[in-house]
Amino acid sequence: MVGNKKIVILCTSRIFDSQVHDYIEQVNEHISQMDAVLLIFAVNADIYWKEDAIPAEASVFDSIPYDLADVVVIMDEKIKCRTVTEKVIANAQKYKLPVLVVDGEYENASSLVFDYKAGFENVVRHVFEERDIKRPHMMAGIPDNKFSDERIDVFKKVIAEYGFTFDESMLSYGLFWAVPAAAEAKRIITSGKIPDAIFCANDIMAINVVKVFQQNGYSIPDDLVITGFDGMDEVFTVSPKITTAVCLTPAFSEATVKYIEGVFNGSFTSDDIISTKVMPALAANESTGDSSSAIDNDVLLSNFNFGFYRHQDDIRMMYKIIMDMQVSGSPEEMIDRLNDRKLYDQDIMGNMLLVLNKNCFRTDAYYFDSIDNKLDPKDLTMYVNMDERRIIRQLGEGETIMSTENELFKGMVETGNPLIFNSLDYMNIPLGYVCYNYADCDNTRYTRTASTTGTLDMGIGSYINMSYQKNLVKQVNDYYEHDLLTGLYNRNGFNRFFDRILEEKKNSGIPVTIIMYDLDGLKVINDNFGHEEGDQAISALAASVKKSCPEDAFNVRFGGDEIFSVIIGKCDEAAIIKRIDDSLDAYNKTSGKGYRVLASYGICNTAFCEGFDIKKALTIADKRMYGIKKEHHARYCQNEKSMILNKK
Repeated sequence: MVGNKKIVILCTSRIFDSQVHDYIEQVNEHISQMDAVLLIFAVNADIYWKEDAIPAEASVFDSIPYDLADVVVIMDEKIKCRTVTEKVIANAQKYKLPVLVVDGEYENASSLVFDYKAGFENVVRHVFEERDIKRPHMMAGIPDNKFSDERIDVFKKVIAEYGFTFDESMLSYGLFWAVPAAAEAKRIITSGKIPDAIFCANDIMAINVVKVFQQNGYSIPDDLVITGFDGMDEVFTVSPKITTAVCLTPAFSEATVKYIEGVFNGSFTSDDIISTKVMPALAANESTGDSSSAIDNDVLLSNFNFGFYRHQDDIRMMYKIIMDMQVSGSPEEMIDRLNDRKLYDQDIMGNMLLVLNKNCFRTDAYYFDSIDNKLDPKDLTMYVNMDERRIIRQLGEGETIMSTENELFKGMVETGNPLIFNSLDYMNIPLGYVCYNYADCDNTRYTRTASTTGTLDMGIGSYINMSYQKNLVKQVNDYYEHDLLTGLYNRNGFNRFFDRILEEKKNSGIPVTIIMYDLDGLKVINDNFGHEEGDQAISALAASVKKSCPEDAFNVRFGGDEIFSVIIGKCDEAAIIKRIDDSLDAYNKTSGKGYRVLASYGICNTAFCEGFDIKKALTIADKRMYGIKKEHHARYCQNEKSMILNKK
């Protein structure tokens, strides 16, 4: 419970599917009158029982707030993954939550299922009762699939009652899908043994079997009858309309609401295992010679057309969003772009909350190489696009977005709207999740969640890749243009940038100061302490130079201890030299080295002009630097070694 609202968790798939959407709408309508809110955790593609290769999208179910929930409902046949369902049930049991599995049966959970076996039997019996069938045939689904095998058994049972002995020639496998079903239909036609009735284990196979037979000159139902199963909307839009069994959503939603109501009033607990069956309704239709279904074909076609044209418009907008996201300069800029109502139709993006792994935006490691398929709450950052507000903050220790302490989440729950959660993933690696909050159950918006989530996946994933690539390019450029020891420009880097400045006419006449540096006694340091210490002395000088010169100065190491600065514009070179001397003095006092880092300097003041020769200016500075170096020796009246070595 959150505030005064009870929480119903719904785990499902494809909320834009007409059956799922209608179920959500009907359940939500009833539970909202009980002061309850739906939290919908959904994947946008069926997992298809791939227990050993569960996609990252399913990580959305790891985000379920069991501690806040009052009851959990799982649409098992929509998710199509026993591993996922079993994990949700196990987690719910830890919190002693009642669990209702819709369209599936599991130990330790109540179940609500369509009686598919009886529903399919009604379809087969209807055909035998209405037609004089001589050559029956069964188009099954996937071999060794529970639902397919159950329907094969029904077929065998009914034909036996009508005096037929089953043999394997009566059976084909269309794998529950269009292409293999069409291939099997072609094989049947090629064999020349044409059935007078084909019972398909689902509607999508029936639609395609009808199409193949029609293309080969057969009339449905005059030459043969064909049936489906499941009640897809499409069977009522083809010609002829196909006889099927419709799993009516109201029957499921009413039974679900009754269960939830029982949990709320204390009639059911997590210890009560209740099993309920609902009968699919026979929808006799033209493919078996029956009258046309009463479903309004014009309404269905209008809905399909609306969805198609809206989809085309959305694709263009989503593409623009992806492009804008991936070229953003920072995560904050990316979120700002999503918030910009001038750029996009906000009905597309809607009110949403993003929760992302902060490691997504690291540039020192490639996210898609360095992360496993789990999201650690401590790594999550909240990005909000709600009611024209933007919030970007790191979640606190032990805090989750879905907690009673989170005022934003409480506010979302208090609206009473269903909250829809999708996983965000890219290259099958979780990025976080997104929560949509809509004021109604309009299927236009529900349909958009899949494409919006896909857009966010692509946009964020592309941004991560682009950011990492930019960082790699920068690293390569730095390696190519900068000295590895000191971080100063190397010869390549200096030539590239300085040539560019020389080409700019606006720089003509601007003062240029070149300061040449020489590390006093480098040979002494190398001979007495080793070349590593010599490198350390060079690095110390370079650090002092970089710190003491203006930020826009070109500080360069051409090799050895050959270091110089090019300063464009007016500068106080005496002040720069003093800062370097002070910096080196401070270094020598604290370094603990057996030597001192000292430097000599030479300065050349000039100005940009046509035919400016940087080599000539460097030569002048170099000569003056050697003059200073001689002065240092004369001033100390000592040899070079005694100048450099620290006396203990």
